[in-house]
Amino acid sequence: MSRIRKLVVFAALVVVVALLAAACGDSDTEDAVTTDAETVATTAPQTDGGGDTVPPEEEEPPPADGEDGEDPAVAEGEAAFVASGCSGCHLDNGRAGGGAGPQIAGTGVTDEQIRTVVANGMGSMPAGLASGTDLDNIVAYLESLQ
Repeated sequence: MSRIRKLVVFAALVVVVALLAAACGDSDTEDAVTTDAETVATTAPQTDGGGDTVPPEEEEPPPADGEDGEDPAVAEGEAAFVASGCSGCHLDNGRAGGGAGPQIAGTGVTDEQIRTVVANGMGSMPAGLASGTDLDNIVAYLESLQ
């Protein structure tokens, strides 16, 4: 498949996914409702069967890669995304649609697709907006949105 055809297919895929995401809406309200039985089960003291109270298990602390366990390349990638001008067209740093460029978050784009579009441009997006470490970090950032 030629490179131009791949880019056209990728662009069509991005548009379709963005439209589907917009049509789905937000249905988190059902997930937020808990019953009294669920609350009691998760907050009641646990016993070892002999009547002794067992302390609750502690959660593991987040990894110390970066702030809140985030990969430092992701934070640097978001900064490079803004500095390269990408956020001017891909609204809310790629998380929202409605700009000159499509929403990137949740589209399932791969490392290779991101690199191809940044290197070659697409539609009104010019080629070569980022390279080297900035491109690597932008790829890490955009993959974190998937």
